[in-house]
Amino acid sequence: MKPQGWDNPVDTGTMRFVVEHRADWATALAKAVMWVGTTPAALAAGVLVAAVVVVTLRAWRPAAAAGGALVAAAVVAAVLKAVFQRPRPPADLAIVATGGFSFPSTQAMETAAITVALILTVPVTMDAVSRSAAVRRVGASVLAGATALVGACMVYLGAHWPTDVLAGWVLGAVIGGLSSRAALRTLRTSRTTEPQNATMR
Repeated sequence: MKPQGWDNPVDTGTMRFVVEHRADWATALAKAVMWVGTTPAALAAGVLVAAVVVVTLRAWRPAAAAGGALVAAAVVAAVLKAVFQRPRPPADLAIVATGGFSFPSTQAMETAAITVALILTVPVTMDAVSRSAAVRRVGASVLAGATALVGACMVYLGAHWPTDVLAGWVLGAVIGGLSSRAALRTLRTSRTTEPQNATMR
């Protein structure tokens, strides 16, 4: 049984506006972004690059926070999709074929969760970043921009309603915050115990 009451002027009005203003270059860009985020080969390449960066920079806690946030976001999104069972935008609004339910956007939730986790943990755990306000601003801007681009592309292609993406961003940010808090708590604990261990020696 499909849930009722999903139609609203924000979603339908935004989608109609998007359909009327689509352009070839924007469609190509949106499809490329979707390909990167959904194709196994592209995802595997991304994981490999991330692993090299983590090992090279020894960014263990940011990696743990981002990885935990990603897994949690994927699980929460799957559960919420099963609960709400919101249909995808109709075929006359979409230019890509998608399956499953629509609310919330898994991609929006995952990217927001990773972004928030990294923004909160990297400056605290990596000295080179913590010492440079410019690096922090640029890094945060790039991550936030990528998150916004992914969500916008999902709406542009008709894969999701705007409120799917908005909900994904909000929930993802909460998950990313909780994951980073857990990672930073272990950092504070280790820093507290180190002086005690030194004294015992």
